[in-house]
Amino acid sequence: MNKRVFIFVLLVSVLLGSTGITPVMAQDFIETYEDQHLEAKTFDGDNWEKLSKELDYSGKPKATKPRETPDIAPPDTPPDTDPFDFPDLSPLFQVILAIVVLSLLAWLIFTFIQNNELKITPPEEGTVADDQVDLSQVSRLEEELDRRDVNPFLAKAEQEENYHLAVRLHYLALLKQLHQQKLIQWKKDRTNRFYLNQMREQESYQNFRELTLTFEQVWYGNHYPAQAEYQDIKAAFQLYRQGLQPLTTA
Repeated sequence: MNKRVFIFVLLVSVLLGSTGITPVMAQDFIETYEDQHLEAKTFDGDNWEKLSKELDYSGKPKATKPRETPDIAPPDTPPDTDPFDFPDLSPLFQVILAIVVLSLLAWLIFTFIQNNELKITPPEEGTVADDQVDLSQVSRLEEELDRRDVNPFLAKAEQEENYHLAVRLHYLALLKQLHQQKLIQWKKDRTNRFYLNQMREQESYQNFRELTLTFEQVWYGNHYPAQAEYQDIKAAFQLYRQGLQPLTTA
C-alpha cells in the first residue's frame, strides 16, 4: 500500500469511527476500490466539432427582438392646469397677483353692469294714457318714484272715486317734488320719519308734518274719506306744493 492510499485509509477510518463504521469495514471498502477497473472511453471529435460551431464565445449578448408596444394616441384635450399656477414666482407674489387679477375682473363686471343700467331709458313722464293706467301697479310706482309720473295714476284714482288711494298718491307726488328740489333724499326703503327728520330745519316743516299725519291716518288707518273731505285734503296738498319753489311736475 503506497503512502497516498495509507493517508486516505487513515482519514476514512477517522470518519468512519465517528460514524460507527469499523476499520475492517473500511479495509474492505479500500480493497474493493483498488480492484475496480476503469474503462477508457474514446473522444468523438466529429461530434465535438459539429457542436462547437453552434457555440458563441464572443461574450456579446444575443440581439433580442424588441417587444412591440401598442401605439397610444395623444389625448384630445390637454390636462387641466391651474390658471393661477406660476412656478417661477414666489408664493407671496402669486397670491398678490391672483388678488389683483380677481379685483380687476370684479371691477370690469361691475362697470359693465353699471353701464348697462345707465343705458336703460326710463319711461318718459306724462306718456301713459289714462286708459292704460293700472292702479294695481301703484306699489311699483312707489319703487320707481324718481322716474315715474304720478299724475296719470292720481287722475285715474279720482275718476274711479278711490279717494283712499288718491290721498296716498298726493303724498307720493309731494315726496317726489321734495326730492327733486333736494329738500329730502328719497329712497324706496326709507320711512316717513326719515323724511320728517330731513325736513326738520325747513320753515315749512310743520305743514309737512301735518300732511304726513293726514296721509298716515287715511292710508294706515284704513280711512276712506268722502268726496267733500277728500277735496279739503287735496287742497291742503296743492297749497303746500305751490309754496315750494321752484315748482316741478310730479
